[in-house]
Amino acid sequence: MKSRRLSMAGGALLLAAALVGCEEGNDTAATGDFSGDLNALGTEPFWGVSIRAEHVTLSRPGEEDIQGSNAGPKFEGGSATWTVSGGTKPFTVTVTKGDCSDNMSDRHYPYKALLTFEERVLGGCAATPAMLAAKPAP
Repeated sequence: MKSRRLSMAGGALLLAAALVGCEEGNDTAATGDFSGDLNALGTEPFWGVSIRAEHVTLSRPGEEDIQGSNAGPKFEGGSATWTVSGGTKPFTVTVTKGDCSDNMSDRHYPYKALLTFEERVLGGCAATPAMLAAKPAP
């Protein structure tokens, strides 16, 4: 009986420690690394996602844009994921802090991006519109 109480007490301590890590604002991504407008892009095939306060838009050459409301990102493990689930073509874009190159130019970006669309996962890069304007593509 005593060992069972110790086991339950140990489990309660582990649960409490885990919950402390889940407090709002404790995730560094939630503190501003992904705030504001972002542009994500990828090549082969070419795609672009613009993340704005009100909407998230997926653009592809020769295709109609897909746009949905921006419900805000979900933060997990240092990444932020935006989901557009309305309409006939849902998609998600996940942005993670880390150096990235688009493999088509010498441009480097501060974020990596993954687009999940039509059962495909496409890699790319991301930056704020201000960063892109300050460092035009070569």
